[in-house]
Amino acid sequence: MTHAFIIICLLSSASSSSTFETSNRNVPRSLSQDVRRGLTPNGHTKRPFCNEWLCRNSASNTALASVRGRETYDETSLGAPASESLLPSKLESLLSHAKRFISQRDTSRAFAVLMEAYPLDPTSSQIAAMFQSCMEINVEVAHDRFHRWRTDAEQENRISFSEEELTNLFQDRMGLASLFIDKEKYDQAGSQLRNAIEESSVWLNHALSGGRHDKTDGINVSELDTTQFKHWKPQIDHAQYLLYRTNSACCKWDTYFQDGDRLRDALTHKTSPSGSVIRLLHPFDALKFPCVSLDLASKIAQSYAHRALESVGVPLGSDFFKTAKDASQPREVVTAVRPRAINDNSQLQRKIRVGYLSPDFTSRHPLAFLMQHVFRCHDKSRFSVHTYSLNSNEGDEGPEVQAIREASDSVAYLSPSRMSPMELYQRIMQDELDILVDLCGYAGTSLVAEIMASRCKLQHDNGNRLDQRFPIHISYMGFPGSVGSSRVWDYSVFDEHVIPPSARKHYTEALVFMPHCYFVNSHRTVVGGPGDGILLANDTERIELRKKYGIHPSAFVYCCHSRPDKIDPLTFRSWMRALCIVREEHKKKEISDDSLPVLWLLRSGDEMENNLRSLVRCEFGDHIEDALVFADVSERKEHLKRLGCADLFLDTPAYNAHTLGCDALYIGVPMISLLHGANNTDSDNIANADDESVAAANLQSDSPKNPNRLVATDKLASKVGASLLYASSCEEFIVHDMQAYEDLMVECSINQKWFDAVRGRLRASRHICPLFDTFRWVKNLETAFLKMMTLDVDDFPDIVVFEE
Repeated sequence: MTHAFIIICLLSSASSSSTFETSNRNVPRSLSQDVRRGLTPNGHTKRPFCNEWLCRNSASNTALASVRGRETYDETSLGAPASESLLPSKLESLLSHAKRFISQRDTSRAFAVLMEAYPLDPTSSQIAAMFQSCMEINVEVAHDRFHRWRTDAEQENRISFSEEELTNLFQDRMGLASLFIDKEKYDQAGSQLRNAIEESSVWLNHALSGGRHDKTDGINVSELDTTQFKHWKPQIDHAQYLLYRTNSACCKWDTYFQDGDRLRDALTHKTSPSGSVIRLLHPFDALKFPCVSLDLASKIAQSYAHRALESVGVPLGSDFFKTAKDASQPREVVTAVRPRAINDNSQLQRKIRVGYLSPDFTSRHPLAFLMQHVFRCHDKSRFSVHTYSLNSNEGDEGPEVQAIREASDSVAYLSPSRMSPMELYQRIMQDELDILVDLCGYAGTSLVAEIMASRCKLQHDNGNRLDQRFPIHISYMGFPGSVGSSRVWDYSVFDEHVIPPSARKHYTEALVFMPHCYFVNSHRTVVGGPGDGILLANDTERIELRKKYGIHPSAFVYCCHSRPDKIDPLTFRSWMRALCIVREEHKKKEISDDSLPVLWLLRSGDEMENNLRSLVRCEFGDHIEDALVFADVSERKEHLKRLGCADLFLDTPAYNAHTLGCDALYIGVPMISLLHGANNTDSDNIANADDESVAAANLQSDSPKNPNRLVATDKLASKVGASLLYASSCEEFIVHDMQAYEDLMVECSINQKWFDAVRGRLRASRHICPLFDTFRWVKNLETAFLKMMTLDVDDFPDIVVFEE
């Protein structure tokens, strides 16, 4: 057992149960969370993964016991667990021992001491630094041995480098990558991942060739049935996946498309015995990465649904693993019409009991911010609302959480650390729900998916007894894509803009099509209230705020405060081309250089900013570098207020702005969003590796002039921006190719009179447009709920909701 795996498990156990919790909903997610979660190629969640790896030998059992506080390492024997009053002195003593061992390069003893010290202060940066030192020493020593082995192997000498040594080196590099990502040192993280890939590939080639050393960057797959290949190839692929993620987080695009091609090839050329894709990629990343097609992303979701079923004990091969009807047999479609007035002569004899389940009912998460006033809009004469929090946040007094509590008929705080997914589901079942809405899906860990899959286990064990009543399962909000199983979830809630008819075959579950936009928010009742100061009152206030962020009062500001990993190189180059044109036009009017248009981006570490500035200097010239302005991550109120400094929000085509799109539109900042395939109106999907010609083209250079390079926008998350714009009556800002995107960027800055009129119309409509009418949205959802309750079928139909 290597140090790195135990360190990763420790750090994971100290992390929040929700990897998305931040003080500002635009904070880039910590990639190290995903490195820790994703080190196992089979895609298991953190806790089962840690236990699986740690329990493989006695040393790891001791480590795990130490983490849980049951005992200390026998090797160091530094005393029994101290009382609380003695913890500081005990910690100081342990760290002193660890420091001495590290100076002696005795990493085994240093590591053992740090394992004992860690539970005393899990947030200690000093302990993390010492863990890092241990791994760096191990990597240095192992890499030196590997280099000598590689050199001698080329000369056919007999120096050996065992598979165990390679495993230790590989895992230490992965652990270092995790720590570097936490510090936003993406370049160093990428270096560790690249070395891990190269070293394991070289060693594996050597093993597969029977000891003949072959200099190659890839893997010789002539002996695919070897045990070593089956063991190592998924781990190498996973390191490649993490490298792609790491580079995306800091906009390091040197090998963006080649890395994406390798990742897609790894996904498309490997299937499990059941026919689903190997769980190399997390479903959320499958939605976000442009190299993954809609079809492939749906298959990845199916594989994770299968894993959830397996995890709760549903036997493989049972009917519950049949995820979808044949595409040639479309679902029945029924309509549900919401009347203008409520009919008091309802046929329902009792209230419909609706439960909402999420780990994200916390003031730090965007879901609570968006949905805080949804629950109070329910018709309490017809519905009772029950919320289930998987986060131990009973003491959270944030206004979002308070609003949710006050609007709920009951609130239950459930503890995943004390209850299994089945026990959690059985607790929810005690409330005799009619409908259970999953607000998480695959966001974060797989816990919620396993809770929802528990219904299948109970149905299997009970033989679908008629006296056993189960709620209808609905997926909403947390996961913008197909959840991959019509047995775990009965419905997902979307709209016809994000799922056009051509995409319906990729969704296994039944669908509710909401009118207007499926994405709900509470902005109208939360933002711009008396005294909150979010909506800028006048130009003077706007000018003063711009000065704070280093923006000229009269400059036209293009803004994208989405996470940097949502930006792709082709889109960024499009933005820069349009910006260059606009700046030249303004110069013709003899406008001063400091008031020229700028591009305002969200900073994610110095490396991200440096990479973008370097690209701009190299491809567009030094004179344009000052067009880039960067904003630091901020708390929610400041984020919303500073958006008012922008003139035009630029949506990212591969993965659109969701919450942030609502923020911008409500503040009164128009948004450009791409609806169809970038650079090609005839193609909605360029990531499909089934097309050999496209796959071949994608292996060519990353030159921006390569006409075969496109950005896939076929997935649901690529169409949310258009849905938001339709629902806010801003259809003119929906474009169908990147040339039109650039042209509209230019038009907004050059034709100021037209743009001011559009912006004024947007600001005037925020109190009447469907996008920000929470009450109206809830009434439409209730219409769908009422329709579901009248259905008596085994195979649920799609429901299209209309307003009378």
